[in-house]
Amino acid sequence: MVSHRVQLPNELTDQVILHSDPTELANCALVCRSWVSTAQRNLLSRITIHERNYTEIVQHLTSGAPYTIAAYVKRLNVLLWGDLRTMSNRRLADKTPLLHLLLPHISNFINVQELAFDGCRAFNTLCWDDAWTDLLAAAFPSVKKLTVHYLNFEDLPDLVDLVCSFPQLTHLTAEDLDIVAASHEYSNEPQEPYGGSKTPPHLLESLNYRSGGLDTFASGVGPFLRWLAAGPQNFTTLHLDLDAEAGDVNAGVELLVAAGANLRSLSLMFSDQWHMWEGLELSGNTNLRSLVFRNVTDLGDDLISILESLHSPLEHLILGHVEDMDKEMRNNLVNILTRPSLSSLKTVDFFVSSSDSRAEALAGEISVEYPEFFKTGIVSIACKRHHEW
Repeated sequence: MVSHRVQLPNELTDQVILHSDPTELANCALVCRSWVSTAQRNLLSRITIHERNYTEIVQHLTSGAPYTIAAYVKRLNVLLWGDLRTMSNRRLADKTPLLHLLLPHISNFINVQELAFDGCRAFNTLCWDDAWTDLLAAAFPSVKKLTVHYLNFEDLPDLVDLVCSFPQLTHLTAEDLDIVAASHEYSNEPQEPYGGSKTPPHLLESLNYRSGGLDTFASGVGPFLRWLAAGPQNFTTLHLDLDAEAGDVNAGVELLVAAGANLRSLSLMFSDQWHMWEGLELSGNTNLRSLVFRNVTDLGDDLISILESLHSPLEHLILGHVEDMDKEMRNNLVNILTRPSLSSLKTVDFFVSSSDSRAEALAGEISVEYPEFFKTGIVSIACKRHHEW
């Protein structure tokens, strides 16, 4: 009997490995030598450094071995003080920050394109050390995506300096930040603007921003959004979750207006009992293609006037918590969506937050009440809970 050894093309095996989950990738690395590099490159492309794996990673980086895992890492996520959310001993938060310990070895990560830092500030009051900024900028001059989660900054220039340290930055995610020096008893009061000379990175085109929540009260970040609004406007994508208690609703609206005709995708959510977004309109965003209002109750009856202000070839519309709309508002909404000015719409997604059965019931109601609208085929109704956004 003659045995034939079949060897799959490298391009095919690479695609198989690329679409494998982490457990399968670890097994792929054990199949044969030709699979090792591709499997490890994908398995190690994203790593998170925390208090449970830091020691082993540093030992590996300082072992003197010609091969290190760091060369495969494209997205580096550092929990600055360890994962304080799961630590049973909170006193560990007082130890030297993991990032400070990692900095002497940071140059090993030569291919990083995305950086993420998590300060877990709900359990920690320490601020970002501005001495880290220059060291990171020198190590990662080509970073395109920066994520800062749950961090305290002593003052606004510290945050601005960090963002400006990466000239190739195209995407910024900023969630639950606090500028300590700008805190107020009532943080919706006017705050000091940025007084420096730095402007946002000229390639920055995407922002994902979320205010601090009620359980981790934050303030002082409104001036940061105003700094972005005053800079060169290349924003094509804005995802804004704005809280009046954090003093950033007006600033977020200013950024939205400043983006003007460049803006193509907008996701918006307000928590604002004072209606500080009043007067919001989208007439200047003339190239808007995708629009998301995660909670229609944020805007109340003004939702209709905002949609009426659209002068763009909108293709995709998503509305959340639609089960909270009353009958009159639903009528007005359908009337708006069937106007010739919105004939460019390709999809309209209605999301309810309560249950799948409520979504099914709402779909039945709309199909009966507005048969022509429902039969266009662009309408979709489903359940999407808050944590799924």
